[in-house]
Amino acid sequence: MTKRCSKPVRSIPQWLAFAFACLPLAGCNPTGFNPFVDLPAVAMDGVGRLMEYDVAPLGDLATGQVIRVKVDGARAQAVLILAADTENDDAGVLAGGGQTAMAFDYRVQVAGRYYVYVLFDPAASADERRATLTVSPGDPNYHPPQKQIVRVVFEDGYLTNPGLVDPTSFTQDEIQLLAGISDQVRQQVIERLGTIFTGTPIEIVTTDDPLPTGPYSVLTYTGRRKEPAAGDFFDVAVPPLLPEHPECQDRVIFGEVLDSALQVDAGNRMQSDRAAVYVGSFQGRGASCRTAATDSVNNIVLGLTHTGAHEIGHLVGLFHVSLTDIMNRSPSLAFQRELSFQPGQVLIETATDPFVLTSVIQDPAFYFGANFDPAP
Repeated sequence: MTKRCSKPVRSIPQWLAFAFACLPLAGCNPTGFNPFVDLPAVAMDGVGRLMEYDVAPLGDLATGQVIRVKVDGARAQAVLILAADTENDDAGVLAGGGQTAMAFDYRVQVAGRYYVYVLFDPAASADERRATLTVSPGDPNYHPPQKQIVRVVFEDGYLTNPGLVDPTSFTQDEIQLLAGISDQVRQQVIERLGTIFTGTPIEIVTTDDPLPTGPYSVLTYTGRRKEPAAGDFFDVAVPPLLPEHPECQDRVIFGEVLDSALQVDAGNRMQSDRAAVYVGSFQGRGASCRTAATDSVNNIVLGLTHTGAHEIGHLVGLFHVSLTDIMNRSPSLAFQRELSFQPGQVLIETATDPFVLTSVIQDPAFYFGANFDPAP
């Protein structure tokens, strides 16, 4: 449930606790004012207005209605379109989105009450959390894509260069074993990705298929091992701790979106973006730091499949969630069992501790239906 503000925000720890209930310029309402139900709908007249809260109702919208939205704010990171949550009156369900500082059209696929929600930089102070919202009727001829094609590419030597090879401890026989299963792993990863996205607007194609004629995203499996730069925290993980081997605690990036500073293409506005899975990050360095990723073909396939599906989720606009599913940021979950996409509260990453954004529910099935045009 959305947390209520009961006193003014005065410090970073406090505003992190209350950040997504109200903007500082509106103050905090001790009576439990709920902007999801207590604010009037925004006028769709093309006039920019300073937002009092980080949520602004759009009112009841009809199927086929097109609106144009623009949010300007120095510390605003993304704009989310939410539909009313049938179970909570102080939360919305992710239905689309777009970038800040530029207008975008949104076509309603599911009739209902809608909202604009602004995601601010979690590091922004309370006084910096300001945004101007402009809403107007959109182009009636605008339609979102019916599907998102993702071309999956495996670089030569993705398992061995270095891939799952630890150059400090692997023998030639072990390297040859990985080389021998490379085609098998590739085929199984492709098959499982296809299964995961069956029934969704996501279409998986490979380098064996004809090159798509329209826009498409690319997911590349590379043998590279990637360590984060200073300040990186999104999808950065530490392998499970081995108490007797503290030298194994290397921070690595298992996968990332390459074309968005936010690491999530809110609303799937970039249909030709790219992501990578760094296979080399799945293997530790040193004989004492080898990981479970190399224990079996099944573990390798699960880890690479779920990481790839996770990055595809970001490519089309899905955020992290705290549930044990594909959009959970913990790579260790990938080796345990088959994972799927489930409804859950959005998890916001910070340089210190992530926190749950209780006002935004992510239901991938609803999002796919609300943010893509239905098939003819």
